[in-house]
Amino acid sequence: MRLKRRNNDAFNMSFLDVMACGLGAVILIFILVDFYAATIDPSDEINRLDAEIAAASSEESDIAQAIETALAAISEEQARQDSSAEAQQMSLAQQQQLLQQLSTELAVIADLEQQLAALGEIETPDSNIRLSGTGEENYITGMVVEGRQIGILFDKSASMMGDNLVDVLLALSYSPEERRRTAKWRRNVRAANWLIARLPETSRLTVVSFSETAEVLGPSNVNPVPATSALRQIADEVDTVIPDGGTNLLVGMQTLLAANPNVTDIYLITDGLPTLGEGLGLRCRNFISRQRSISSACRQELLLETIKRVPGNYRMNIILLPLEGDPFAPSMYWEWANATQGRFLAPSQEWP
Repeated sequence: MRLKRRNNDAFNMSFLDVMACGLGAVILIFILVDFYAATIDPSDEINRLDAEIAAASSEESDIAQAIETALAAISEEQARQDSSAEAQQMSLAQQQQLLQQLSTELAVIADLEQQLAALGEIETPDSNIRLSGTGEENYITGMVVEGRQIGILFDKSASMMGDNLVDVLLALSYSPEERRRTAKWRRNVRAANWLIARLPETSRLTVVSFSETAEVLGPSNVNPVPATSALRQIADEVDTVIPDGGTNLLVGMQTLLAANPNVTDIYLITDGLPTLGEGLGLRCRNFISRQRSISSACRQELLLETIKRVPGNYRMNIILLPLEGDPFAPSMYWEWANATQGRFLAPSQEWP
């Protein structure tokens, strides 16, 4: 028996429609959800852009500041280079100026040397005795020999053999001939001859050598300058003096004034303050007795006592050949010479 087939088409179509509608609704929901999820809030974007603009502005400010710093450094370096170039130009100008001055000074020196050579060939017209040398004594300045009654005090103490204590102590071991050949002693002798060679023709001369004692040199106490033989004898006796002993300026002055009480101008050749004499205070006497030597202060006291004990109306002219370790000698001798309207000379080692 053939069974009848049930007709289910209506039911099947309705279910498919329902399923299709539901699927469409689900798809629509997903589309709507995704759309709103991707939508951007305008306020957030504005904030982000503002932040980026602020960062860019800050970076621009930093870059501008860095550029200004670099420009300032470049300007400073340019100024330094300009200053260096200017300094180099000034230095070159100064060098040229110094070279010009040096050339001028060399020309002056050359001219003076020519004059010196010419003067060396001129014989001194007023020399009472002949002096060997280059002629420098013709134009020495600062010391002029003048006066009616002239006295020369010639220091012959042991210190006149050296410029310092070591040289003096060494020279004390020499023989008399070797002592007379020491450099400083030859200067001493030559200084005395320089004075004798410049005596005015109208003057009269007394020469005394002194150390611990004193003696008058020459044929008589007072010698007329025109008597050339007497002056030559005095020069010869000066050349034979042997240096020795301490320096007693008081006994030298007293001997000179006793030989010629009318002396108007005294010329002292020495190298320092006296080491012997009279009138020392108790302090200095005690010092000498203990130390077997004399201090600088006591030597100054000796000179002051010497000046007090030899009053007179004379000009004191002093030629000092300095000895090391006697720093007050130049100033004190200068004050003595200045107080009497005399002259003071501390010449270089090349004089006379």
